[in-house]
Amino acid sequence: MGKATRSLSGASQKKYFRELFHSADGVSAESAGVLGDICEREISQVRVRLPIPERGRKSRAATTKAADPVAAAASAASDSTQPGFDPFAFSVVVVVTKEGREGLARKLEAIASADDLRQLAKAQHVALPDGSLTIDGLRAAIIEGALQRVANRKAAAS
Repeated sequence: MGKATRSLSGASQKKYFRELFHSADGVSAESAGVLGDICEREISQVRVRLPIPERGRKSRAATTKAADPVAAAASAASDSTQPGFDPFAFSVVVVVTKEGREGLARKLEAIASADDLRQLAKAQHVALPDGSLTIDGLRAAIIEGALQRVANRKAAAS
């Protein structure tokens, strides 16, 4: 039987608070940012119930657009003030370990920006080859780098 809760700290906790406050009805984007900053400063670790609901901007925007076009325009304006890409939204090592090369490739396909892919690789300590790569080349290099990290861990454990 799996765990009913999950412990969050650091970047995952920050992401959780940011998404939680931004998804709350009646909380402005500015207020949500302030609340997230306060929680990040004051709380070192938190346990949350599983499964953690999906609260991304996409699901919120789709609900808002369907409900009220004026609110959708306001939401789009506030989204531009929100932080952009989160390089810790998922762990490349965990995904490649659990879902394999194809699973990680599917996750990386959702990232359309080469800069975001480079940011993900840097944040998660995945080595990339020198030189300029196409976006498909970056995705392939991240997959190979994640597989190499897994191999290095296995070698160190033996």
